[in-house]
Amino acid sequence: MKPILSILKEKWPEYILEILVITIGILGAFALNNWNELRNQKKEERAILQNLQSDLGNTIAEFEFLNNLRQNAIDASIQIFEISSDDVNGPKNKLDTLFAKTMVRPTYNGKMGTLELLFSTGKISLIQNEELKTKLINWPGMIEDFKEEEVYANEIFMGIYIEEISKYIVIPELFNTLDNNSFISDYTENLKFNTEKLPMRTDYSQLLKNQEFLNHLALRNTNFLVSYHEAISLIDYARQLEELIEKELRK
Repeated sequence: MKPILSILKEKWPEYILEILVITIGILGAFALNNWNELRNQKKEERAILQNLQSDLGNTIAEFEFLNNLRQNAIDASIQIFEISSDDVNGPKNKLDTLFAKTMVRPTYNGKMGTLELLFSTGKISLIQNEELKTKLINWPGMIEDFKEEEVYANEIFMGIYIEEISKYIVIPELFNTLDNNSFISDYTENLKFNTEKLPMRTDYSQLLKNQEFLNHLALRNTNFLVSYHEAISLIDYARQLEELIEKELRK
């Protein structure tokens, strides 16, 4: 025991130094590992933010495109209301075009794949900005509410509306007036129906005297207007997300 104590007494500075070196080495390794991990997380967060930025750009573009269709339908509906049943003597093509514009069903179907991946993998925690994270968490619920209301309204009003106008309008003839409509004409280019020999005739005069039709048109117009303004709100929210993301990417 005495030899051991004697050795410790003589060499304790060396042992203390060796322990310090080992401790510093371990702490340094932990610090380096943490630094590398934080750097990798920051790189991953940056990639996520860039992907979110791209998804938001596509979402905004889709909302704006669909709102353009809604606005066309709203304008066409208003023009139809302004045409009195006694004045239906103008060009039939004009009325065909107006009614065709009211038959659209602009429904948002887009998805933000990056955000869905963040939720499914739990990597939403990588977003360091708490305001941005909270807004991202709220986004899916806002979109879902909007889509549910829009789909419900389309199912209710579109079915009744088509049923009503089909009693008075030769619907295939409507598509023949949409050569300049990039949304529909691309799909109906090869659907030019020849209805001259068929027992089908359009009677706008009677249709525009039909109170039930006019009420359905008014309801659909209101639905388009509500969806239009809700989409504007979602676009504004998406732009707020874009601004927050841009600030984070500039850091």
